[in-house]
Amino acid sequence: MSISAIIIFLATFLMASCSFGKKPSDPSHTPGTSTGATPTPTSKDPPEDNNGENPKEDPTIPSDQMIQNLMDSMTLEEKIGQMLFLAYRWNQDGESVLEMDNVLKDTLSIYAPGGFVLFSENIESIDQTVALINSLQAQSKIPLFISVDEEGGLVTRLNKAPELHSTNMPDAYTIGLTNKPEYAYLAARAVGAEISSLGFNMDFAPVADIFSNPENKVIGRRAYGTEPQLVSVMVSKAVAGFADQNIIPVLKHFPGHGDTAEDTHTGAAFVDNDLERLMSFELVPFKEGIEAGADAVMVAHIILPKLMDDPVPATLSKEVVTGILREKLMFDGVIITDAMEMSAVSTYYDDDEAAVMAVLAGIDMILMPRSVEEAFCAILSAVENGVITEQRIDESVYRILRLKEKYGILDGSIQGPDPELTLGCPEHKALVQEIKSAAKQD
Repeated sequence: MSISAIIIFLATFLMASCSFGKKPSDPSHTPGTSTGATPTPTSKDPPEDNNGENPKEDPTIPSDQMIQNLMDSMTLEEKIGQMLFLAYRWNQDGESVLEMDNVLKDTLSIYAPGGFVLFSENIESIDQTVALINSLQAQSKIPLFISVDEEGGLVTRLNKAPELHSTNMPDAYTIGLTNKPEYAYLAARAVGAEISSLGFNMDFAPVADIFSNPENKVIGRRAYGTEPQLVSVMVSKAVAGFADQNIIPVLKHFPGHGDTAEDTHTGAAFVDNDLERLMSFELVPFKEGIEAGADAVMVAHIILPKLMDDPVPATLSKEVVTGILREKLMFDGVIITDAMEMSAVSTYYDDDEAAVMAVLAGIDMILMPRSVEEAFCAILSAVENGVITEQRIDESVYRILRLKEKYGILDGSIQGPDPELTLGCPEHKALVQEIKSAAKQD
């Protein structure tokens, strides 16, 4: 069945799958925007499924048995919730969200998301950030991935809040100029320690893109360099540095955003490379990062016409997500979309359509849909009507829960260091100067 036919089919059932009633404002919407219907989770027998494959659990391993028991206790709606990665930057009055409010509390209760990402609008001080993260976890039946974009250089959330006194780590390109991979490890370990001290357990970093196109406006100095060999070794060391601080590293932006002239934040972006070129260049840092232990990958919204029968953003492409990342790179970790509110997707696809396409492509977690409700309801409808099998949902949920168990998130067994002693500590500031000196960037 074609994607367009699937969406038409789903539209017939969408209203019946999510009940209507009074609801909190959807935090994924612009403040003040009406959101309509609310899904009311109900427990019902899943449709019979003979097409999917069972998750790769091994009941003889205690952790796998625990995960399977947890999945057996979950409703379909709770499973779908685990596949949502949400954000809530501004409230209906356009004010920064710095603490738990009723909208956020109800959103966590209704949709039970698997992850939450904070932005600079959510971060003001140590006590405030710790309290917000603790309240997010306290309101969640299954503990959340709590992530942030903390790359160093220009892409930082912590450094926008002076009261945090966090370390302003150099950008990846500066680290790459040192030609010393140990600095990638030390920088990632330092960043990992600082965000862990606040309660984060994931970072949308390192950037595994190669800055190969001088016209590229979105990657630039966010990349470690212009050649795959240098970028690969730096990415591998960064993965180890984050993991050593119990922070889940997320490789981005698969399959490589460094050769685009366009920016997916503002519109469609194209990469006119074939598979042979990708395997020998853009994909090398991702392959090395995965072999180094990266358990999560973020997929970009770039379009690769030479790899697709129907050119669509990579996040919505089974040829890219399943065919390349799963099958060619043998990656069995968690695959996350880039933010679905970005123009490369939101300009061309409705939230319900994009959510279903992403799951069919092989995505595990949908990051920041414009409407949480529409994405949730569309996936639920697709499962209830046999477009997506529940076993396909189970595959993603198993990967999500397995990763949470691996990093001690499910039982809360990992505690970060003291933030007052860690953020902007003398050791980290000295590292910054050492990197700049080695890169001759003083």
